[in-house]
Amino acid sequence: MEVERVQAIASSSLTKVNIPIEFIRPEDEQPAITTFHGLIPDIPVVDFGHPGRQNIVRSMAEASRDWGIFQVVNHGIPLDLIRRLQLVGKQFFELPQEEKEVYANPASAPSIEGYGSKLARDVNGKKNWVDHLFHRIIWPPTSINYHFWPKIPLLTGD
Repeated sequence: MEVERVQAIASSSLTKVNIPIEFIRPEDEQPAITTFHGLIPDIPVVDFGHPGRQNIVRSMAEASRDWGIFQVVNHGIPLDLIRRLQLVGKQFFELPQEEKEVYANPASAPSIEGYGSKLARDVNGKKNWVDHLFHRIIWPPTSINYHFWPKIPLLTGD
């Protein structure tokens, strides 16, 4: 059975008048309705540069409990590395479908590692649009399953 990929569905929808009905969210869940409007919200900031580990842990726990989200600052990841990682992610998903399928996880596999699609239905019967490239273990290098790591595009440098 061939796996239905979100990118293929989206591309085929460009030649049609409408997106398939099973992917259209109810009006109250569409971005125009759910997008935040107004003053910029005061999203919690967790400072990894803070000297007290217990304060960092407490800040993360409180932000997770109260907001479900937080911004991390002073994490030590160079901005250039973040930008390069974003670029290769974009380049990977722009590859032809056949090239991405090389890194696909078989639908019968127990793990979600690798390239895949999650087309689960929610309680209203609508499908979620998710293609992903997921890596379960990224450290230490001896534990990484490189079978699911694309050869192109390359993240060069550091």
